Amino acid sequence: MKTRRIPVPSALAQRSAVFALGALAAAALGTVAHAQDSVDSADAPGPKPSVWIERRVTVGQTLSTNGNLSTNARSEQTTEVTPGIRAVFNTPSVQGFIDYSLSALYYAQGTSGNQFRNSLNANAKVNAWDNRAFIDLSGVVSNQAISAFGPQSVNGRSDTNQSETASFRFSPYLRGSFAGDTDYELRYSLQTADTDTAARSDITDQSVSMRLGSRPAGQTLGWSFNASSGATDYSRGRDTESSSAQGGLIVAVSPQLQVTLLAGVESNDIITLQKQSYNTAGINVDWRPSQNTRVFVGLEDRYFGNGHNITLEHRTGRTLWSYTDSKGVANNPLQEGAVSLGTNFDFFDQQYQQLIPDPILRARFVNDLLQFYNLPADALAVQNFLSSSATLDRVQRLSVALSGIRSVWTLSVYRSDSSRLDTIVSGGDDFDFNTDIEQQGWSLNYAHRMTPLTSFNAGLTNQKSTGSSGLNLRSTTASVGLGTRLSRRTSASVQLQRGNYNGSSGSYNDTAISGFITHRF
Repeated sequence: MKTRRIPVPSALAQRSAVFALGALAAAALGTVAHAQDSVDSADAPGPKPSVWIERRVTVGQTLSTNGNLSTNARSEQTTEVTPGIRAVFNTPSVQGFIDYSLSALYYAQGTSGNQFRNSLNANAKVNAWDNRAFIDLSGVVSNQAISAFGPQSVNGRSDTNQSETASFRFSPYLRGSFAGDTDYELRYSLQTADTDTAARSDITDQSVSMRLGSRPAGQTLGWSFNASSGATDYSRGRDTESSSAQGGLIVAVSPQLQVTLLAGVESNDIITLQKQSYNTAGINVDWRPSQNTRVFVGLEDRYFGNGHNITLEHRTGRTLWSYTDSKGVANNPLQEGAVSLGTNFDFFDQQYQQLIPDPILRARFVNDLLQFYNLPADALAVQNFLSSSATLDRVQRLSVALSGIRSVWTLSVYRSDSSRLDTIVSGGDDFDFNTDIEQQGWSLNYAHRMTPLTSFNAGLTNQKSTGSSGLNLRSTTASVGLGTRLSRRTSASVQLQRGNYNGSSGSYNDTAISGFITHRF
């Protein structure tokens, strides 16, 4: 029996949903912003504020030896002005954060067009009604690489092979319990991913889902039932539909060890023109021997073959060790369960969860730490690339963070392997010429506090992208920098970067030096 397609909103409706998301987030901020008399109130004695807001403006200049990213190098001088705002809120009605900035860039030599760039990272949970109705909101706006094999910039300020991409998620849901020990959740989710380039798909994903479960306290056995139906539309690819139902038996072997056995059925037209049904089976093992250690292993048999999700985490007073290995389907960057390679902020926010449980104080601490060490909060371990259809991804990452009294080390080793699931219709991306794309590399960063006001940082990154067609790109980038505090709310930094690139399209180098001054309000 054919599942009824969920109507896909028009472009105007999609943009309206985006504006509604922004308005709702702004309203949420507005309702709690009055609780903060000033940024400094978080440092004052007495009860801590439920909201922390910081405004900032950054001005700077970047001198590059290869602004056009080619073997025929042209120098470039880029002037940048970036106002921004960051807020963290933890009230009975709203919990989450938002960080937004708008950069105006002027290119003196014209290697790129003068432009405005948006940058957004936001995630919020709104308690809409009496701890029963909630709304999850999230948004990410950033520049993404169009192709895994195209030119890369050492400082990210060239628009060659770059496209501003905006991903938003709006998901209202009801949650509660009935019959004494049965929990339920009914959810609707709308996700969009829009990119400026016409060479890649815009994506709209809609789904409805239901979750039921019973895990009585103190009992050995429990159960769960999940069902969902959804549709994904690609502006340059083939639209797909999917539905699934799955039941689970939960066994609490001990207070620290829980095992879940899963079985169900799913139906979709992702790898075939007509919808096909598939049986599913899986097992999840969640072991938490202590508050600082977790081991999770999830194995499943699905329509694309065997998938898995493995997470190993261990914290000490000054270290964070993390290993993830995941294989599954990705429709868009914000889908639930999608693997993130993480940012510097995510890295340290996770490390200090036990030491600083309050999210507002922890966010302030992590941001101050990154700013002092001159480490970009949104820096990714690996540069992702845009695709125009569902992909089967396996991502492995080993991360280590070591914090000393005056120094911080971070090491990340990663590998990803991606292939397009829909082999019937071309979506217009790197998978038109490659059945498989592999990326691997490592990143090492060091930051040291030289004086109470001045810090030094250095980084070295190596990355390789290889396609089954023979296309490839290898890059090595190195950087050193100094950051210092000029006054209580004003800081300055200078960064020297060098990149070597060698790939199918040729080889080139790029050296850049950047200077910035930031004032926080």
